Amino acid sequence: MSALLGIDYGGTRTKLLLVDSRTQEVLDRRSVPTGRLAALADAVREVTTDRSVSRFGLTVAGTLDPGTGVVGRSTNMPWLDGLAPAAGLAEQVGIPGVAVQDGTAMAIAEATLGAGRDARDVFVIALGTGVAGAHVVDGEVRAGAHGGAGEIGHVAVGAPHTCSCGQVGCLETLIGGGQLGRRWEQERGGAHAPASSTATARDVVMAAEAGDTAAQAVLARATDGLARAILQASALLDPGVIVVGGGLARSPRWTVHPAAEAAGRAATFHRLPEIRTAALGVWAGAYGAMLAADTAAPVSPPADAEPGSRTRFTAS
Repeated sequence: MSALLGIDYGGTRTKLLLVDSRTQEVLDRRSVPTGRLAALADAVREVTTDRSVSRFGLTVAGTLDPGTGVVGRSTNMPWLDGLAPAAGLAEQVGIPGVAVQDGTAMAIAEATLGAGRDARDVFVIALGTGVAGAHVVDGEVRAGAHGGAGEIGHVAVGAPHTCSCGQVGCLETLIGGGQLGRRWEQERGGAHAPASSTATARDVVMAAEAGDTAAQAVLARATDGLARAILQASALLDPGVIVVGGGLARSPRWTVHPAAEAAGRAATFHRLPEIRTAALGVWAGAYGAMLAADTAAPVSPPADAEPGSRTRFTAS
């Protein structure tokens, strides 16, 4: 038996999905805190112990050169900038692999296995620590000339906040999972709010459900921003279906539904597509990475590398 490993290398959590390449049976799946490549290699060794793994797919949160596998910029995982993480991981664990942009991975999965499987033209938005997206037409992702298409998290939606990318007003500053807690603290504390927050997006949603008006206000602004981004995607791409996924989409009452309603109210010339909640949940990225491992040409480890090798990869 040979298996494929899908790795969703997220800004906060990393998900590992091991699938039988013949039967498509899920053999193992687990979620671990995100660390640098050495820690990721340890997690891969643990999940692949005593198993034959033919190749892995690895998501990257940021811009990715599809030819070289080198990360241009990852605003939420800056230690990847300038590195080829699939090559580095292959060297450390002795398994061939391929890197895929995280929005692309989720889009592939949702368009072929999930909520968009009955449509030929799908735009997928992933709400996570960051906000990513990808356009899938006839089962193929339109990655753009430089592999950077779909960065909807950095579309300007009128927010007053400076993004980690350097722009002011990005969607990610309103609805990115790393930002919602901070916005909640600001709403509650005003000028006395801390510069950072340990509150998670889930904390904000739970507070909103419990009647916290500050949390509700933060989510209302976030979904208004998402609605604006949906309208921009509709104007530029005219997709047949928009699928919204990621951790926040698991609470559609506070995210997907109000954003769809706001987009509908604001639409003028737009031919607004059906907006659906993703079907694969937080595992969509891992499924997409697994599919990429099955179809893309992998980067092989060095000829002298052995499974379990702890050789460290460094950029040169």
